[in-house]
Order: sequence, then structure tokens, then C-alpha cells
Amino acid sequence: MSETAGRGPKYLRIHAELRDRISRGQWPPGHPLPAQRDLAGEFGVSIMTLRQALQLLADDGLIATRHGRGTYVAARYSYDLGHLRSFTADLAAQGADISARLLDAGVTAPPPDTGARLGSPDRVLRLRRLRLAGGRPLILQTSYLPWPAADGLDPADLAERGIYPVLAERGLAVTRATETITPAVLEAAEARCLDRPPGRPALRSHRLSFTAAGLAILDDHAVLPGDAVAITASRSAGSLDVRYTLAPGQPG
Repeated sequence: MSETAGRGPKYLRIHAELRDRISRGQWPPGHPLPAQRDLAGEFGVSIMTLRQALQLLADDGLIATRHGRGTYVAARYSYDLGHLRSFTADLAAQGADISARLLDAGVTAPPPDTGARLGSPDRVLRLRRLRLAGGRPLILQTSYLPWPAADGLDPADLAERGIYPVLAERGLAVTRATETITPAVLEAAEARCLDRPPGRPALRSHRLSFTAAGLAILDDHAVLPGDAVAITASRSAGSLDVRYTLAPGQPG
């Protein structure tokens, strides 16, 4: 049978079958995929055709390659919107191998909308950070802290340890936050940082954090690629638990 016979190219049918196996839990998160030669033999195709299907799975965020160790089903992490924790703390609490990369930092005049939310400071500390899970880009984050509260803060320390704990050490613990999440598509610059094609679906999170005294202390903007994120809600008569499911998309 030719590779384009039947219901479309074989690599697309292999992609659909493997995706279904992952979705049904036949291969749970963290489970290694069978060797490529074995899978190619199972489907009766060349290694090249099989690799086309695997590349689509990787583009979907369903699998990840670990250097020297093979290909694995991507791990699943949840970001619970009901808890007042940073992205990093929430994922790290689930055993995710989270790292941060400081892309840019500097003191600047705030954008008008950010300035209005933070009480019209003359200056803000602006941080751009990239969060990675298992070495794969996961969250692109831009944060603004008002001056003089940000005076003396080390951007590298903020990137490594997270903003919330550093603020708490200075007597500016975050006790309340509002968060809005909207659908979007990745712009070219965002796509480059997140190692995805531009135009891919994404989620934008905007979180404004406050201290116990009601001071707006952090204006935070995050972009999360849609191939790694879903929002789920668990409803009951007395409660509503809303969370991000960040996967399948990232290795642990």
C-alpha cells in the first residue's frame, strides 16, 4: 500500500493512533515510547515516515525527547488558580523540573495601563523571564514592580528565587491577587522565545498582586502556549476549583 493510500498520508494516521494511545493512558506521562524501529515495523512504514508522525506529536506537546535517553510521553502539571502561589511554586510543588532564564531587566517608565494599576509610580522595575520545564520553554513572563518598593532588588535573584518570596522577605508579602486569562495567538517575538511557530494558540494571563495593606505591588503578564495548557474546572454545590492543566506538554 502506498503511503498516501486510504484516508490520507500514513504519517497522519500514525500520528492520530499514537495520540489516541497517549490520550487513553496506554502510555502514561513519563513513559518511554517504543523504539522507532519497532513502531515503524508495527505500522509497516519507513523510519522517515514514522519520524514525521513523531514530529507532529512533539509539535502538539505530547512527547519530548530526553538527550541520550529516548522519547517519552510528556508529563502533566496543574496550576491551581485557587491558591495564591507563583507559577513556578505551583509547578515545582508537583515535582516539575522548573528553571528560569532572565531575558531582560531594567528600570523604566511604566506603560500607562500598568502605571494606573500600580498607583502611578514614576518608575518601575521591568523583568522579562522565561520559565522552562525540563529544559523546554513553558511560560514567557513580563513583570512590573513599582518604585521605590523595587529599589535594591536584584533581578537575577528575582529570576532564580521568584518574586513572591523575595517580596515577603522585605515585608511586602502578597496576600491577594486578581487574575484574568484570555485566549490569544503567539506573536512572532513570543513564538521565538517559546520555541513554537507564530500564530499558534496561546493563553494570556494578567495577574495583579496586592499586599495585606492593599498596595498593588506586582503587575504580571504571562504567555502560555496553547499546546501545553488547558483550563479545567471542578464544580460542586459549595465550591469551584479552577486550574490550569499544563500538559501534556512538558517533561518532568
